[in-house]
Amino acid sequence: MYADPVPLLAAEASPWLAVLGRFHPVVLHLPLGVLPATALLEFGALLLRRAPPRGAVLALAWLGALTGALAAGSGLLLAREPYGGDTVGQHQVLGLVLAALLLLAAVLALRAGRLPFRVVLAAALLVMVPAGHLGGSITHGADFLFAPLHRTAARAAPTAATASEYERIIAPLLERTCTKCHNPDKQKGDLLLTTREGMLAGGENGPVLVPGRPDESPLVTRCELPLDDDDHMPPADKPQPTAAEIAALRAWVAAGAPF
Repeated sequence: MYADPVPLLAAEASPWLAVLGRFHPVVLHLPLGVLPATALLEFGALLLRRAPPRGAVLALAWLGALTGALAAGSGLLLAREPYGGDTVGQHQVLGLVLAALLLLAAVLALRAGRLPFRVVLAAALLVMVPAGHLGGSITHGADFLFAPLHRTAARAAPTAATASEYERIIAPLLERTCTKCHNPDKQKGDLLLTTREGMLAGGENGPVLVPGRPDESPLVTRCELPLDDDDHMPPADKPQPTAAEIAALRAWVAAGAPF
């Protein structure tokens, strides 16, 4: 929410490598599209009891292997930036496994027998699902895929009379606008906003929360800046807090930021 991560590559290699790494969110969609298309041709022909179009399947299989290698390589470069946590490591492992399966499938597509190719193709489809889910969790926050279901359940449940202002208003606000970039797996600017300790510790630009002093708390003041101000947070292309939510955030900090 408060600063872009400082690439660790800068001091040790060309900054162009960091740029290539940041192409990962673009490149990764290529194998994720090619793989289902390959499976559709191969398994679709099998269901229709027809011979699969060998030329088209072979071309797609090798296109998947090539784009899978590009996605894995750019992902390894991006992982050298300050994104920590188990989710990143798990996503990285599954991404490498997927790239290896795509390459193996491309090699097997050259062979006359179709069974080994189909087994590896099915395995790649299975690995693609958790790999993509973990990638979405890194970029959009934990449990990104099923978060709308949790929000629906929360709205349906009665609000406990003892729920604190933080639990009822502040925590949902931070989850919607801040913690997708400031969570244990993705701490932009070395800032963690999912725990009390993280908020009080601040980030690479210093404290963000000073209990009892909203005017000295960037968590409040940067939300109140005009949207086109370079220091405004969240970024203009991200979900924004409403005026009422900002007022509630200011009142909460002024009251001592009780958790």
